[in-house]
Amino acid sequence: MKKEVKIGIIMAIVLGSLIWGISFLKGKNFFSDKKTYYVIYDDISGLDESNGVFVKGYKVGHVRDINFVDKSLKKIKVTLAIDKNIQIPLGSIARIYSLDLIGNKAIELKFSKNVTFCVEGETLYGDLEITLSQQLEPYKIQTYNLLKSADSLSNSIIPVFNVESVNNLKQTLYNIKTTTDEIAKSSLYINYSFQNIEAITHNLADNNKRINKILLNMEQISDSLSRLKIQQSFDKLDNTLDEANEIIVKIKSGQGSIGKLLSNDTLYKNLNSAAANLDTLVKDLKNNPKKYLQFSVFGSGKK
Repeated sequence: MKKEVKIGIIMAIVLGSLIWGISFLKGKNFFSDKKTYYVIYDDISGLDESNGVFVKGYKVGHVRDINFVDKSLKKIKVTLAIDKNIQIPLGSIARIYSLDLIGNKAIELKFSKNVTFCVEGETLYGDLEITLSQQLEPYKIQTYNLLKSADSLSNSIIPVFNVESVNNLKQTLYNIKTTTDEIAKSSLYINYSFQNIEAITHNLADNNKRINKILLNMEQISDSLSRLKIQQSFDKLDNTLDEANEIIVKIKSGQGSIGKLLSNDTLYKNLNSAAANLDTLVKDLKNNPKKYLQFSVFGSGKK
């Protein structure tokens, strides 16, 4: 055999061994008996060929190949090599998840409860685990908003702490203390008032029978007053007032002696003159009694 042929055969064997070794390292074993399944993803989140496929933490296969579905580059097709003795129920999900903290990816098969199993070459449903960054995204937004609010609050507080504001704050605190002291003093008076009210309440409770008796007597008095002929008395009083009013009208009009006396000037003057004469006569009688009393105990000598 020529030397060139030997070299060519050796190179082919070496090249084949190299290709097989690389494929084996990638999880492609041409001599293994595994079933092939496919999964379509929008994003594989860093999944690589030869990454493991697990069921409840147990490795049942590996990723054999990763390619785009078509030239649009919108979908990615992942080829899975699964042990031949693993039966995958219809509707099962192949979920990409983080295998460790470093970021290595793997696929976990989430079996459905279907009693019918997938056939080799069938396409499974794909799913992607929410990454830690995606889980923390809402908290990042909340933290940003919190920091923004804290910054705004600090900007609002800083101008407050000037000399005038501090003095006003001190005065306010002093006023609050004064008000608190006044409230404390007032509470003593209020407590004393409540004690008095409590004492009055006890007295009322102790004299409840007497109060009831007084109320009963008042009720009896009210009944007695209601039985009196008060309306008739008021009617008689109205009649009397009407008669008195008539008499006053007659007097003012000059009727009767009193009316004539009040309304007739001549009679008034005559009475006044008579009173004056009578007064003069009384004075003269008092001053000159002998002038009017001419008598003797034994009789007068003249006839």
